[in-house]
Amino acid sequence: MKKQKIAVGPGAASMMLIAVVLALSVLTVLTMISARSDESLSRRSVETRQQVYSLFSRAEESMARLDAVLASAGSQDRGDAYLTAVEAGLPEGMRMEGRQVFWEESENGRQLECGVKLNEAGAFPRAEWTLHRLGEADIWSDEFEDYGFDDAEAGEEADAGEDAAVEEESDASEEEEDEIL
Repeated sequence: MKKQKIAVGPGAASMMLIAVVLALSVLTVLTMISARSDESLSRRSVETRQQVYSLFSRAEESMARLDAVLASAGSQDRGDAYLTAVEAGLPEGMRMEGRQVFWEESENGRQLECGVKLNEAGAFPRAEWTLHRLGEADIWSDEFEDYGFDDAEAGEEADAGEDAAVEEESDASEEEEDEIL
């Protein structure tokens, strides 16, 4: 048996070199695109974190203003007189519902919903956080309040509506089967 010699000419080596250079160039471009995307994501993350910290700081400042009102109203008699004095002295943007006070802090399209429960006059702490919900300003625009239920009830009603639709479909298909038979 004769051995055949495979000869690689100068053209084949040049083609392999071109393929390797092209592959390395493509990998370099992909690496640069990935690095730019990571940098952009990091910048957005820092901006978002700064906005959130700013909102939390403003909420704590609002809580301090509310605490000052509660301290001055604490000299009132307990009960309704205390609550009336607190309601009269509430800082702008706060609303009182029973023994709870609610307000919103917003900045750059982000919104922080805040709520505190008032303790009895003379108690310490005077108020305790009950609501601290962060979200986009568009999401919390009275989406569920218009319908008279909160987020949890909204999900339950949606599930009940889906169940009713499924039952209607099964009733309709049973009637069609009865007509065919």
